[in-house]
Amino acid sequence: MLSDEANSGLFSLVELDAIREHIPWTRRVEERKTQFGGKMVDLVPHILSNRDRLVLKPNDDYGGKGIVLGWTVDGAAWEAAVRKALAESYVVQERVNLPTEPFPSLEDGRLQVIDRMLDTNPFVCFGSTVDGCLTRVSTEALLNVTAGGGSTAPTFLLEER
Repeated sequence: MLSDEANSGLFSLVELDAIREHIPWTRRVEERKTQFGGKMVDLVPHILSNRDRLVLKPNDDYGGKGIVLGWTVDGAAWEAAVRKALAESYVVQERVNLPTEPFPSLEDGRLQVIDRMLDTNPFVCFGSTVDGCLTRVSTEALLNVTAGGGSTAPTFLLEER
């Protein structure tokens, strides 16, 4: 929960700036007050009234299971998802708008170029250099390969020799 102000004392100012710049706003779903956009809000009412910009995710699952993208469901489905999130261990996260890029695709035996969402996740460990990355592409809003929402794409780092 890097972005939660309750944990800000664990990080230096430089680290907090990096978190704000690169980590989406994320909170454990529970009845509490928290900061959003520099303002104090009641978390559950905030979640209920901002489904178009929020995602609910099970805290301990994988493969896209149980994820609810607020902008893809109606109000009743969102309210039901929030009730479930309060009863179980869930997090709420601010939507991250992903860029799209044209990718070739074989559709019905024909080559087509289709815009797909692009999610590139660099591997940076114990330093400041990128050692590689995982790249996923999808036409689905839930960009998760295991859930059937896309595929991984080979990613190459080209360096001058």
